[in-house]
Amino acid sequence: MARILVIGAHGKIALLAQPLLAQAEHTVHGAIRNPDHADDVAATGAEPVVADVEQLDQGGVDALVAGYDVVVWSAGAGGGSAERTRAVDQDAALRVLDAVQRTGARLVMVSYFGASRDHGVPEDHSFFAYAEAKSIVDEAIRASGADWVILAPSTLTLDEEGGIEVDEPAGSIEAGEIPRATVARLIAEVVAHPGLRGITVRCNGGSTPVAQALGGLPNMG
Repeated sequence: MARILVIGAHGKIALLAQPLLAQAEHTVHGAIRNPDHADDVAATGAEPVVADVEQLDQGGVDALVAGYDVVVWSAGAGGGSAERTRAVDQDAALRVLDAVQRTGARLVMVSYFGASRDHGVPEDHSFFAYAEAKSIVDEAIRASGADWVILAPSTLTLDEEGGIEVDEPAGSIEAGEIPRATVARLIAEVVAHPGLRGITVRCNGGSTPVAQALGGLPNMG
């Protein structure tokens, strides 16, 4: 069983993923910025850790992730100012990447289907800062020596959990929709398959059970 830190533990996906991880008998800690969210996180089976990754310097992030086998990034600025988006979705995420490269923890990054350096979002669009941040971080992860998996779900919905359709080979499908509950299951199954590494899982909701779909991917060592 793994020691897992979920960063962004009060997010909608994290609140669904943490019970699955706890039920699998992992030791789960959830990092949150707002201490008022501690009871919600504890109710999922995760131990709340109050830590604002936006404000932590590299030393603080190093201390936060020390001792964990898996670090799940499910945080986000949640829109708003471009400055805060860069601070959270880019700068803080890069500090976490830097930290896990030293500790050897496995990094599971929740990104989005269209994340790419040629994402095509206009600079004057409200989504531009997020698209830039995620693409920069994803590129840095792929170039790193970390043990990583990037999850790139399409548009998120509140529908019930289902299976997935994976963009494998890359470019074989266009972005669609996927329930947050399915992404939560995807996180749990990625954690359960430590041999899956160095791969970006772009996916929509679909008919193939998540575990089965992951089993058909390359890099399953």
